Amino acid sequence: PGLCSKSVGVQEASRAPGRMEVVDIPFDRTTEWLLERRIVGASYTKSLRTVHARLAAALAAERPAEAPAVAQLVPPGTERASLTYFDAKAVMQALLDAGLGEKTLFGGYSNAHTAQWADIVRRFEAGSIHLADAASAMAQAVGYELPALKKEAARAEKELSELVRRQGEYERLAAAAEERYVAACDKKGLGTDCSREEIGRRLRESRSLLRATFARVAALCQSEEMGGAVEYYLAYVRHCLEAAARLGADVGAKAAPPDVTADGADRAGKAGKAKGK
Repeated sequence: PGLCSKSVGVQEASRAPGRMEVVDIPFDRTTEWLLERRIVGASYTKSLRTVHARLAAALAAERPAEAPAVAQLVPPGTERASLTYFDAKAVMQALLDAGLGEKTLFGGYSNAHTAQWADIVRRFEAGSIHLADAASAMAQAVGYELPALKKEAARAEKELSELVRRQGEYERLAAAAEERYVAACDKKGLGTDCSREEIGRRLRESRSLLRATFARVAALCQSEEMGGAVEYYLAYVRHCLEAAARLGADVGAKAAPPDVTADGADRAGKAGKAKGK
């Protein structure tokens, strides 16, 4: 409800002892509210940078083989910016559940991984800086990440709708292609069994028929009748080529340009006189 109304409910001690009241404040002003109430110190950012540095070092270290749940919570390659105090608490609890919570004589944890994550949790809780870190993460998520996710979800829904439409279109095309295939099989006399295997079997059976057909065609090509037909065709082609050559020579002679040289003019004058006589 706090996120929907852009406010967050915070329990605050009332004047009556043992009684808690809920105070609604804008979620993006949670950090300011914590500073005004002195729940976190003014220099909390410096302490938070130290915690983040130790958190980055813990992420760079190898995951303990004795606690496989840690690798599931923070797999290799996890970025520091994606983790908060609550993630550190979850890792710490996974280490304790795996039996790595044995302490030394001085009260510290004997296991290096457990000691490292316990130090991170303790530094988060010191000065309540984990509240400021959570408030910052909440503001980032509500102000930027959630709107981006909504846009991404809307875009995904639009793409899904388009894919569903295309799927229906492809299914209709597939049904039409299957109908055409069955019709072609019926036309070829394949009947209802028109599978790939049946077509292959019939093709293999037709090889013997094709051999006989090819042998008959080869015998016809080698017969005397075919030889005479070939000679006749060659003679016809030769005649057509010679006729085309003669026709081309006549056309070229008629289209020859006039002779404009001195000898040509002399011959043209003589021809004109002869024509006049």
